[in-house]
Order: sequence, then structure tokens, then C-alpha cells
Amino acid sequence: MILRRRDAAEEADEVAAHLDRLGALVAAGATQPAAWAYLARSGAPPPIAEAVARAAADGHPLGPAFAGGQEAWRAAGAIVTVAAETGAPLAAAMATAATGARRTAELHRAVSTAMAGPVASARLVLVLPPATALLGWAFGFDVPKVLLSGLGAGILLIGAVLLGAAAHWSARLIRGARRTSWTAGLDLELVATAVRAGLPVTAARELAASAAAATGVELPGPAALDELLAFADTAGLPVVGLLRAEADRVRRAAVAEARVRAEVLAVRLLLPLGLLVLPAFLVLGALPVGLAVLSSTAVPR
Repeated sequence: MILRRRDAAEEADEVAAHLDRLGALVAAGATQPAAWAYLARSGAPPPIAEAVARAAADGHPLGPAFAGGQEAWRAAGAIVTVAAETGAPLAAAMATAATGARRTAELHRAVSTAMAGPVASARLVLVLPPATALLGWAFGFDVPKVLLSGLGAGILLIGAVLLGAAAHWSARLIRGARRTSWTAGLDLELVATAVRAGLPVTAARELAASAAAATGVELPGPAALDELLAFADTAGLPVVGLLRAEADRVRRAAVAEARVRAEVLAVRLLLPLGLLVLPAFLVLGALPVGLAVLSSTAVPR
């Protein structure tokens, strides 16, 4: 049986739903170990719930328990770890983590939607050369006879090399365009959670970096955070609200950048199309069909 690979957006939405349930349990008075244990006993518990429940019950740091999960769980675990370390309201931290997971799902969907057209076009173009040969055969021309001849072996080899190179080149372009930071804005959310709990900014940044490292999350560079904190300090603005507003802006910018990359991808895919797929179309499609037509119309001596 072939199992369909789960969509990343679906996984992030599922993480958000579990976090909402956890937040509701904690807000109703359940302790964190009890809330995680309940989630682990639920009908479809995430594999990570049992590990986090054991760590919470034993009083161990929660970060390493999240490290084995998918990216949305690791990002959520960093926020929960910061809240547990600082004594911040856990229900609010889980609500923040759930919001982050939903934004991650939105980002996944935006990237998938933006890439759908260029990717489908690339796949369609790659099947045109052999499809042309099959179409000629369907019209009654003896294309297999041509391809099984001595000349046909050379045609197949050249066509296969051209199509293989085109597929590899196109795949590299698509992978590069899909490359997106799913944790955009997480560093800002972590620092905001720690500052809201009463930590000074320097300590909040250290704790955020430590929580991210413990859960296996890679945070972006500190330049944007440095600039924002310097602006808040100079203007005397509340840091928490500014950090969260900037986190939303960063996520929106990530979606916009993904759409721009999709537009650029549609243009860049013309390179393997023109340089490799078009010659492959001539070699694998037009040439065998043409030779088959000539052989079928040749006048016998």
C-alpha cells in the first residue's frame, strides 16, 4: 500500500488544534503534566505528547522532549519552554504557539499555491517528448521499429540524457524557490514571551536562544531583532507589542517573498525548457515520428 505523504499545512493545523486543547485544559486549572498526559491518552495523540508528558511529570526541561517532533511542534515547544522557565501564563503561551502554528500552515499553503502553476508546467513539458512519439505510434506510424533500430538506440540515449538533465535542473530550481523559513518571526515571539513574564531584554534574548537550541529550532540572524530593540529603547515604546507586531510583519513578508519566488521560477524554468527539453522534443518526438513516416511512405524497389 502506498501512503500519501501528509501535507505540511495539515500537520501545522493539527499542532495548532492540539495546542488549543492544551491551552483550554490549563486555563481550566489542569497542571501542565496532566494536560500533556491527557493529550497523550486522546484518540489521536501526537507521538511527541508522551515524551513531553513524562518530562513535565518528572520535572525535567521540556525543550529536549520537543526536539524529535516536526518543525511546528519544535517551534511551539520553544515558546512553551520559555513560558515554563519564566513562569509566564502557560495558557497564553500555548495560545501564542497555536497562532504561530496556524501562521506556519498559512505560509505552507501560500508557497504550495504559488508554486503549483510553475511546477505543473515543468512536469507537463517534460512528458511532451515521449508523448509525441507515443502519439505518432497511435496514429499508425511504426515508431517502435525506428527506436529499436541501431539509430534508435542513439536517439533514445541522447533524448534520455537531455530529459534527465532537464528534470534535474528543473528540480533544483523548484527546490530553491520552495526554500522558506517556516519559523519566520519565532525569535521575536520568544523574546516577547520572556519580556512579558518580566525578564529584561538581554536575559530574554539569551533564554530565547537557549529554548530554540534545546528544541532544535534554527532562528534567523539577530540583525532585525537588534534594530527593533534599539528603536524601542530610543523611542521609549513598549517592547512586547512592538515585537509581536514585527513578528506578524515578518510572516507576511515571508508569504510575499514566496509568491515573488514563484513568479521568478516561472521565468527561470524557461531555461531548461529552451536549452534541453526542446532539443529532447526534436530527438525523441519529431525525429522518430519523421523517420517512421518516411519509412512507411518509401517506394519499394
